[in-house]
Amino acid sequence: MTWKTYRTLAGFFAVLSFAAGAAGQAPARRQPNLGGEVMILEYHHLGNTDGRWRRSFASFDRDLAALEAGGYRPVTLRQLAAGKFTLPAGTTPVVLTFDDSLLHQVKFTPQGKVAPDCGLARWLAFSRQHPDFPMRGVFFVNSAYHLAFRQSQFTRQKLDLILKLGGEVGNHTWEHTNLGRNAQAAADIGRGQQALERWLPHYTIVSFALPYGIFPHPPSLAWAGSWRDPRGRLVRWNYRNVVLVGDGPAPSPYARRFDPHRLPRIQVFDHALSRWLHYFQTHPRRRFVSDGRNHPLHFLSGR
Repeated sequence: MTWKTYRTLAGFFAVLSFAAGAAGQAPARRQPNLGGEVMILEYHHLGNTDGRWRRSFASFDRDLAALEAGGYRPVTLRQLAAGKFTLPAGTTPVVLTFDDSLLHQVKFTPQGKVAPDCGLARWLAFSRQHPDFPMRGVFFVNSAYHLAFRQSQFTRQKLDLILKLGGEVGNHTWEHTNLGRNAQAAADIGRGQQALERWLPHYTIVSFALPYGIFPHPPSLAWAGSWRDPRGRLVRWNYRNVVLVGDGPAPSPYARRFDPHRLPRIQVFDHALSRWLHYFQTHPRRRFVSDGRNHPLHFLSGR
């Protein structure tokens, strides 16, 4: 048996095992565990096929259904990292992030309406049937004119809609360069920040996704810095949250080891999500479970 075949079968049986157990485990039966881990999921291309950086619409629909059935409830990265979320007791926060501002993440018709063939439309349709799983997506934007959701005439309207629906917008640089090799890393971050400020003048960007998961030099430039544009205008950024590309769940925001400037994510491809759902089902002490209340950050001493 090849490794690829083994991995496929392992994922398949994980799906069966999770599906068999999730439906019968009501949130009220889960004991609170505020020191458990949280999944920050990472999506890229959405469309008709699955692949390394692609998730089919059908698989995305199944992801939403599996998360909701398993007692997971969406929050934004802004909410999670600040500890400012209140979920029903027995449920678990989950963050869904979307990198690269790709067309089929948020697509509009020529009339300026949400097109059915995009991730946002699929999530909205799901949330109408499952109001306990509202749209709280985090969209990391590459702001170059040809990259921001690939429909430049609708960029501002799309960003406004994401926020209106309860989602979050974050910076992913201007053109998605390797910041570790880019001598002009501050310019790439700054140009992205400047574009988002122009589109969303009354919104504060607090989250940043590292292209390729690679830090600039110095690493602190990823969360705080400044850049002066060719016209002399100074652009500053001070991000509370920086997400990596992989690979695994994040610590509880209430634990002292929670580092908002180095937050791991789980890339959603093949059966990766099913394996993590199965993992938390079989290792319940590792899973964050809400007690239904808000708490101050890092209040869990010794964690």
